[in-house]
Amino acid sequence: MKRNLLIIVFTIASFSIGYAQQYAFMVLSSKGLTEVKSGEQWTSIKVGAQLKPTDEVKIPGNGYLGLVHASGKSLQIKEAGNYKVVDLASKVGKGSSALNKYTDFILSSDQEKKNKLAATGAVHRNVKKDIMLGLPTDPAKAELQGNHFFLTWTADGSSSYKVVVMDLGEDELASFTVDTNNFMIDLSKGYESASQMLLKVVSANGNTSDKYTVKKLSGHRKKKMDEAVGELGLSGEATGLDKYILASFFEDKLMLIDALTAYKEAAEAEPDVYQEVYEQFLVRFGFKPN
Repeated sequence: MKRNLLIIVFTIASFSIGYAQQYAFMVLSSKGLTEVKSGEQWTSIKVGAQLKPTDEVKIPGNGYLGLVHASGKSLQIKEAGNYKVVDLASKVGKGSSALNKYTDFILSSDQEKKNKLAATGAVHRNVKKDIMLGLPTDPAKAELQGNHFFLTWTADGSSSYKVVVMDLGEDELASFTVDTNNFMIDLSKGYESASQMLLKVVSANGNTSDKYTVKKLSGHRKKKMDEAVGELGLSGEATGLDKYILASFFEDKLMLIDALTAYKEAAEAEPDVYQEVYEQFLVRFGFKPN
């Protein structure tokens, strides 16, 4: 009887220790003096840290935590306060283990990401023109999964710029005049049927960029990429964290136009957290808008 009781006690103790050691969340991003309490000690939270179910986290005013649950579901916390990790875990819906495959890339150093882009020849080639577009200069690397993309370019001091979208025969499909050196192009408005496009920017000062190719994915490759994005299990709420995860996914897949777009959208959603991340991607890509 005593032996059986000892076995039961040992089993319960082992389970409790295992539960305490198993991580609930991985930290993907953090802003402000966020802290975690493990046992009796409060320590600052670092990106890449693991939070256990028995931990407690503290978010200061204007603080931020971007987390991914062990199951693969993302969660961002923006409201100041103390949170039991076990309570946060209970609010997370069913996730996707596919997301966990990309956390290593998300958490890898900026230099490691830069080396990968350089090794694949996917970086922007500086052609020393007054106006250069932030798109891959190699048409083979200029594929697009989404139905919109962010276009930026080097400014020449003009008061306005004309963005021209053309088909491969250089017939104009659409044009837009803007007073900034960037523009979000929505492919669902007027030229859905164009599988490939040429883009150029003309400034009010008379400078014209080279023509850049954008090629929409189609057929089997489009289907596989759509499925891979769906398997990430993102919330669909366009949070800064979800856009950051999506951008990292696209960068890992060398879908650089989609990556740039998602990094920009993450920066717009949470500028204090992801603006620097967006700018770091531009540097890795080899493009610096002025």
